[in-house]
Amino acid sequence: MKNSVLIIGMDGAPWKLLKPWIDEGKLPAFSKLLKMGSGGDLRATIPPFSCSAWTSLFTGKNPGKHGIYEYTTDLGELINSKSIKVVKLWQILSHYKKRCGVINVIMTYPVEKINGYMVSGPLTPSQEKTYSYPPKLMTILKKHGYEIRIRYGKNRLLPNQENIIERRYDFLKKLYDIMEKRYYTLKELMDEPWDFFMFVIDETAMLQHLFLDRKDVMLKFFKKIDFYIGDLIKTFSIKNTNPYIFVVSDHGFSSSPIKSFNMKAWLEKNGILKDNRTFQQKIIPKIYNKLNKLYLSELILFFNKLKRSREVFQRKLSVSSSVYYKYPGIYIRQEQLKDMKYEKLRDNLIRELKQIHDPVSHEKVFQIVEKKEVIYSGNYSKSTPDIVAVPNSKFNVIFSYDSNTLFDDIEMHLRGKHFSDIYGMLLASGKGILPGTIKNASIYDIFPTVLHILDVPLPHDLDGNVLKGIFKENSHLFKKNIIYSKIKVKTLQEKNNIQNILEDIEL
Repeated sequence: MKNSVLIIGMDGAPWKLLKPWIDEGKLPAFSKLLKMGSGGDLRATIPPFSCSAWTSLFTGKNPGKHGIYEYTTDLGELINSKSIKVVKLWQILSHYKKRCGVINVIMTYPVEKINGYMVSGPLTPSQEKTYSYPPKLMTILKKHGYEIRIRYGKNRLLPNQENIIERRYDFLKKLYDIMEKRYYTLKELMDEPWDFFMFVIDETAMLQHLFLDRKDVMLKFFKKIDFYIGDLIKTFSIKNTNPYIFVVSDHGFSSSPIKSFNMKAWLEKNGILKDNRTFQQKIIPKIYNKLNKLYLSELILFFNKLKRSREVFQRKLSVSSSVYYKYPGIYIRQEQLKDMKYEKLRDNLIRELKQIHDPVSHEKVFQIVEKKEVIYSGNYSKSTPDIVAVPNSKFNVIFSYDSNTLFDDIEMHLRGKHFSDIYGMLLASGKGILPGTIKNASIYDIFPTVLHILDVPLPHDLDGNVLKGIFKENSHLFKKNIIYSKIKVKTLQEKNNIQNILEDIEL
C-alpha cells in the first residue's frame, strides 16, 4: 500500500511547552497522535533562526551547505528561495512523480514549479500579487481571504515599538483571524490525493513573542490549533492511504533575556581588541542614538531606507575590528594572523569563554562554545563565525562601543525570544511507529526520513539520517534497506533551475 506524508510545522513550538498539556488531555488531537506514535525534542540549527532551520529541514543539510544563516545579505538585502544553494525536498519528490503541496513555508518565495501546489510563506514581499504555483491557485486564496503574514504598520512581521505589549491583544485577534483563514484554505487544498503535504503555522512564534508570560492565553490559542490540526489530519487521511503525520518545529522559545553581556568590553579588558574606529565610525552611532531619544523614528526609517545605511554601517563598524562578535559567535580576521597564532587565539578564547559567568547569579553566559568546523561543514561555511558562542537564554550578548560595562540588567519589550533555544519538537504518528519518546533527533533527519517512507532514493551528501529508531523492529520501514540515489544531486538542481528559467520566458 502506498504511503503518504503530512508535515505540520509550528514555528518555535517547544516540546517542553506542549508535553504537559498533551499529557493532561488539554490538546486531544495532539494526545491522539502521541498515543499512536512518538514525541520528543528536535535539535535545530545554529543559529535557531526560522530561515536557517526550515531550510535545513527541507534540504537535510547544515547551513554550511545550503548557505542560509540569517534573513539578509551583507548588503542588507532580504534573502529568498533563490539564495538556497542545494536541492530541496519537493524538487526531489517532484522528480520522482510524487505529488506535493507546500503551503506557508519560509524561504519558498519566489515560488517554483513543482508537481503540485506551492504557496509561499514569510518573507514574501507585501506588494507581490501572485505568490502561488500554479498562479491560478490565487483564486482559492483570495476566496478565503488568505494572508501571508501579519500586516501591521508597513507590513512588518514583528514591529519593535516600545508599546508593543500594550497592543498585544490587537495582535492576538489578528493571529486568530489569519489562522482561521489559513485553516479553511488548507482544508480545501488538502481535499485531494497527495504523496506529500507540508504547511507551517507561523502564528505560534508571534504568540510566544508577545504572550510567553501568559500561559492561559497561549493554551487557549493552542487549543484552537489543536482543533484545526485534528480536522485537517482527518481531511488528509480520507484521501490519502497509509498517512504518516509529523508535527515539527524549527526551534524552541524562552523568556526574554534579563541581562546583557558586552563582548566588546570583555575583549578589550582581556587585551584582545583595540578601538580602531575612525572619527566617522565614532560619531554616527551617537547621532542615531540622539534621534532615537527624540522619537524621530519615521525620519530614521526614511533615512535608513534611502541610504540602506544603518544596518550595513553597523556591520562594517563591527567587522572593522580584528575580532568581533555577531550572533551566533566570534569572528576573527584571519588574514591578520598566521595559522599558529590564529589557532592559539581560538583555543584561548574558547577556554576563556566557557568560564565566563554572571558575578551575581554565577550562571555561565554561554551554553555552546565550539570551533566552527564542529558545527558547520560545506562550501558556505567560510562565512560562519570562527568560534560559535551561543548564550544561555538569560543573556543577550552585544558588541557595543557605547559602554565599557560587562554586565547590565535589561528589560526587553518582547516577552519571549528564541536565539538560545536550539530544541524544538517532533511528534510522529503512523503505521509501524513505535510509541514512546523520540531521542537524539535532529532537524536534518526529517528530509531523509520522508524520502525513506515514500520509497524515494536518498542523496549521498545529507547531514541527517533516517529516523529508524521511531519504527517498530518488525515494521516494513525498519526492515527496509535505505536506498541511495544514482542521480547526482547537482544535476537535479541544475535541471530544475533550467526548467524554471524556460518557464519565465514569454513566447
